[in-house]
Amino acid sequence: MTDSSILSMRPPHEDEDHPINELKKELTKRTGQREQVEQMMQLFTQRLFDSFEKAVAQTMALGVPGLAKPRRIPHPAGDWRQALQIFIEDWSVIIVPLVGAAWPNPRDEARIATAKFKEACGRIALFLNDDPSAESFYDFLVFADGSWFAWGYGWPRVSDDIEKTNFETMAFELLTSFVKDIHTTWRPRRIAAVPNTGTALSQSLDAKKRAYHFGLPGEE
Repeated sequence: MTDSSILSMRPPHEDEDHPINELKKELTKRTGQREQVEQMMQLFTQRLFDSFEKAVAQTMALGVPGLAKPRRIPHPAGDWRQALQIFIEDWSVIIVPLVGAAWPNPRDEARIATAKFKEACGRIALFLNDDPSAESFYDFLVFADGSWFAWGYGWPRVSDDIEKTNFETMAFELLTSFVKDIHTTWRPRRIAAVPNTGTALSQSLDAKKRAYHFGLPGEE
């Protein structure tokens, strides 16, 4: 048996030049990135929800009217995922960490590093009230490296590090912004060229749905 025939009998992964190794490398890289995104999403969501609950409790303790104790809603996907409903006067905001990975939309303008548009990320969507067909008005994107970006109805924020984020301050700022601006500046977010691409509340609470599609507003 010749040397060449012996080489041809090797399993593909033992041949360094076989294209399967490049495929394996890329898929392994993506899997690791998604696992890291999931970890960052859990950390970000936990701190965000805890901070909203503390902010509301502190405000109510001062006798300030208009807020009620937030409610955590189990997500059908289970594990660490929950939604948080924040009650303000006679309306509410529901915050939902979506299942799966999302990619930002490079067609929209945003204060986010260009390279980030090519990375998978976690997505946390915010909805006005509990109408299942309601579309998100605000979003957080959480990346594998711990950085995050938020965009929506006029309150864009970006941070390089979850650990350096003051979630308690952000919760108060968002609550104030909800109260001041939500009824006057929020509009359903649709991409003009591709109608009906918004994310509905019913989709975000479906364990079988994945956050593969994401569009920043870009036309505020």
